[in-house]
Amino acid sequence: MDKKTVLAVVLSLAVVLGWNFWYYHRYKDTLEANLKAAEQTAKEKESTPANAPPPVVAAPAAGMTEPMAAIPAEQPVNARTVIVDTGISRITLSNQGGVIQSLQLSKFSDDSGSSVDLVDPNSPLKPLALKFATDDATQKINKTLFVTDAPESITLTPEQPNATVIFHLKLDNGVIITKKIAFSRNSYSIGLDIAVTVPGGDVTGSSFGLAWTGLGGDKDKISYHGPVVLVDGKRLADAPKMNEPKDYEGKVLWSGLTNKYFCGVFLIDAEKSKVTATQPHDKSYEITVQLPSNAGPNRLSLYAGPKDHAMLDQAGHSLDRIINYGWFDIIAKPIYMALLWLHTFVGNYGWTVIILTVLIKMIFWPMTQASFRSMEKMRVVQPQLKKLQERYKNDKAKLNEEMIALYREHQINPLSGCLPIVLQIPVFVALYKVLLESIELKGAPFILWIHDLSMKDPYYVFPVLMGISMFVQQKMSPASTDPVQRNLMLVLPVVFTVMFINFPAGLVVYWLVNNLLSILQQYIIRLQKKEG
Repeated sequence: MDKKTVLAVVLSLAVVLGWNFWYYHRYKDTLEANLKAAEQTAKEKESTPANAPPPVVAAPAAGMTEPMAAIPAEQPVNARTVIVDTGISRITLSNQGGVIQSLQLSKFSDDSGSSVDLVDPNSPLKPLALKFATDDATQKINKTLFVTDAPESITLTPEQPNATVIFHLKLDNGVIITKKIAFSRNSYSIGLDIAVTVPGGDVTGSSFGLAWTGLGGDKDKISYHGPVVLVDGKRLADAPKMNEPKDYEGKVLWSGLTNKYFCGVFLIDAEKSKVTATQPHDKSYEITVQLPSNAGPNRLSLYAGPKDHAMLDQAGHSLDRIINYGWFDIIAKPIYMALLWLHTFVGNYGWTVIILTVLIKMIFWPMTQASFRSMEKMRVVQPQLKKLQERYKNDKAKLNEEMIALYREHQINPLSGCLPIVLQIPVFVALYKVLLESIELKGAPFILWIHDLSMKDPYYVFPVLMGISMFVQQKMSPASTDPVQRNLMLVLPVVFTVMFINFPAGLVVYWLVNNLLSILQQYIIRLQKKEG
């Protein structure tokens, strides 16, 4: 029974925490390899003479338009920006490439207290950049100044709830590029009309790419950060490695980048589309939707905002499926709905987490009672087990025989203590994932010094209390006669405390309350045994 109890605890730890780290590192490229590649590139550049001939440029890939045979026929003198305030977002557009320079979410703050910006400042290309057959063509177009007559600042109001910014570029060879970007008040959805017109000749089947490059906002080592696509009804979240792009082709409803709390996603209406996910450099991803040339405006939309269930649902295209809680998603979503429902009555997410934890504990109370009763019986016979192990330490067969006889005498089923715990693991893992990744907890205050349940406890009070509660639980549980197992059980509270020290406060509160309820339950069983 002792070994099985240890196994159940270790299994719980592995499932609750270990799988998240594995899931993340599954997609993590080797940093050393990236650094070596960067060093090699730098050495090659340094070793190239200044008068060396230009490198040979590969021929355009099939299906990609090459518009860079001429300079712009019309071009503004200076680069300028257009700032659009929708009420919940502040988007800065640049006429240099007609791209999104920054996209700040007014309702959400980062660690420094500034508004969360979904545009990664380290990305070489910005969102809505166009990609062509060669890097040279892509760089030139996205550095070229587009024409726009939009004012420097646009603020959407109830009287003016919508606005469209148009960027236009005409090259000497007749190629025309037009970007129409439409905004709505208090909406994270942005309408897009993108067109590339190539004069002369049949370019049926040729295409260009519209990219979302990089994604700012919260990133951590537990939650998935990278490309995500809904193609042919399947949600795929596969982060590519450097120089190993992933292509998705079929009925693509949406494609984009996601992290813990936010996403930037293209919503596509075409019956068939091709999307490419790449990793331009370490820990930065890019998603590109290929669009046909000479087909008139390509109409699609962009959702750039929080992973809020209600807003994602309003955006359509089954965008709510971008939220996925992992293995136990089917359990996690009802728990999430329960969290929102309870919050409508409580008004504080900290207390809502506590109440939800209590309710779930009550549901499993009878099952846990059976487990704790079995553990209590094991605690009572522990001295006898120790004597048997000393008496038959050189005869394993006889030891097992005597242990089975002892269990029968005291009506103990060794599995009855472990099985109820194992059955509860999926629910507690699901609740763990909900609390870890729910946008509602970001910026949500609790009590006193806890001003944001999505951030760590600044004074580490709750992690330390959680560690103490685990230690008390260990003391109330039957001690193993195996010194190795006994030491392992004593170390676990320390391990958990260290692991949870930087976890979101809301998650630590949940774990602490769950431990306290377990201690209460064990205490009640002991009282009942004494009275009986």
